[in-house]
Amino acid sequence: MRKEKVYEDVEVHDMSEMDRRSGHRNKGSESGQNGVSVVWKALSVLIAMVALAYDLSPIDAVPDALPVFGWLDDFGFTAMAALNLYQQFAKDQGALTVRLAKYLKWMLIALVVIAGIAVGGLIAAIVALVTR
Repeated sequence: MRKEKVYEDVEVHDMSEMDRRSGHRNKGSESGQNGVSVVWKALSVLIAMVALAYDLSPIDAVPDALPVFGWLDDFGFTAMAALNLYQQFAKDQGALTVRLAKYLKWMLIALVVIAGIAVGGLIAAIVALVTR
């Protein structure tokens, strides 16, 4: 003879009803199939197109005539855009590779900004020396 326990103080809730009452939306309704909103995906594609246009453009922040430095800004923008695309379109947003892409992207952005400031300072110093 088996005796069943009865728990009178336990309530069973319908989670979808609770979400509806509290104003939470289903994540799939406001985002793409991969968990990232369509707006962020479109923005990442736009950034990639701007990076490619920057690579092909003869006008650069750092002229390509400067050895190595002229190509580093092009590489930095392109790599940042590629990492951003990977981050936004990855199926598993919690994966280690997506998190690494995010951190690498922000490190590249910081390096490109620092390199731009350094080259700008170098150019300003050269101009100041020449005009003296």
